[in-house]
Amino acid sequence: MSTTNTISLPRNLPKKRVVPQAVVTDYAFIKKLIWAYFLLLLFEGAFRKWFLPGLSQGLLIVRDPIVIWIYYLCYAQGLFPLNNKYLKRCFQWVLLAVILSFLVNGTHPFTIAYGARTNLLHFPLIFIMARVLTWADVINFGKAFLFLALPMTWVVAQQFQGDRMDVFNTAAGGVGYQLETSGGKIRASGTFTFVSGIVFYYCFSMAFIIYGFINKEVFPKWLLYLGTGATFLAMVTAGSRAVIAESLQVVACFAFLAYFKPSEFRKISASIFGISSIGFFLYYQFDLFKEGLSFLSLRFEEAANVEGNPAEAYFNRYYQMIVAPYHYNMWTDWLGNTGLGGATRAGAALGGGWGGAENSWSRPVTENGIIFGGLFILWRIWITKDLLMKCIQAVKRGSYLAIFLFGASGPILLFGLLGQPTNLGFAAFGSGLCLAAAKQYPKESSLYLQGF
Repeated sequence: MSTTNTISLPRNLPKKRVVPQAVVTDYAFIKKLIWAYFLLLLFEGAFRKWFLPGLSQGLLIVRDPIVIWIYYLCYAQGLFPLNNKYLKRCFQWVLLAVILSFLVNGTHPFTIAYGARTNLLHFPLIFIMARVLTWADVINFGKAFLFLALPMTWVVAQQFQGDRMDVFNTAAGGVGYQLETSGGKIRASGTFTFVSGIVFYYCFSMAFIIYGFINKEVFPKWLLYLGTGATFLAMVTAGSRAVIAESLQVVACFAFLAYFKPSEFRKISASIFGISSIGFFLYYQFDLFKEGLSFLSLRFEEAANVEGNPAEAYFNRYYQMIVAPYHYNMWTDWLGNTGLGGATRAGAALGGGWGGAENSWSRPVTENGIIFGGLFILWRIWITKDLLMKCIQAVKRGSYLAIFLFGASGPILLFGLLGQPTNLGFAAFGSGLCLAAAKQYPKESSLYLQGF
């Protein structure tokens, strides 16, 4: 008798349905911490300027405890991306830069620690957000961007109408004032420390606005219209060409729809008409919009006398970012001259120095030389390129939000000044939101995260 015939098997056992852990777990507390990170990103500058100016320096790293807490909880639940290829390479580069900075450059330990923080600490959040956020979570963040655009624009309008010594225009630490722009106006910064904050904020708002007009059932109409109006009003009163230029990068992502989904691209004419109608309404109904538009035109005219027309100025700005390493003794200081973190203002100050001349791609070269510093530049190109590929995959399967979020987050991830806390926050949080949107789509599985 065979072995199988001697074993009595029970019959009619109830069938168990195996449900993936990612489906039954909502990671509620981790998501709350991500929301805390988001809110601190938006309002850190308000505390540094108005509410707790005496703690301005300490508030530079106010989001660090939150992100470390997130990592601890994710590690405990087996969610931390330990084997992520991008994080592995980034960790290896930072470790190498730390060793070189100690042994070759003699950089102060505090400066090195700050440099390692800016180049590594916040980037795992990108992949954690992609793992724990659902499609509904991404849309809820979009609702928050649109809703908070109303009070954010109110602050921007107050800064535009006030003089440079107005309390709304105070700088971090409660002293000084923001940068001036044309016509004696101040370059508005909203609740952020610098104008770059509202540049990034309204880029993400524009991404959700475009998606809201394409998919009209995603956001309540009142929220979409008010968010659009607030965003347009902020664009003309901010006093910064970058708000317009960076937002146009989001709009330019329509090109991906035109190429990969030409049939869908032809259907967006009604959306463009709706967005344009709000702009015309603001122009004819609000004097503040007309005033802001006139000062913005003046800003473009004055800049054109120095930098050329807007298109020339736009491409020249990115060209200068790319070639900037050549202006910092790229071929002579083979191992850098400041060490990790030394080319950031905060890092230099922590080491007892002053200044710091961070300029995106030139920073790692200045700190660790052309060979080792150039590795971090290549890493930024690599991760940005792969994020774009993931967004294009989403477009091909009919999910369009991610590509517009890439228009907002991709330039920050690639060119952003990571030593500045707001830039770093938007690079990490924005890229995480973009990757989550590319991965999560209604009725689709999480398998799209493979390879990223």
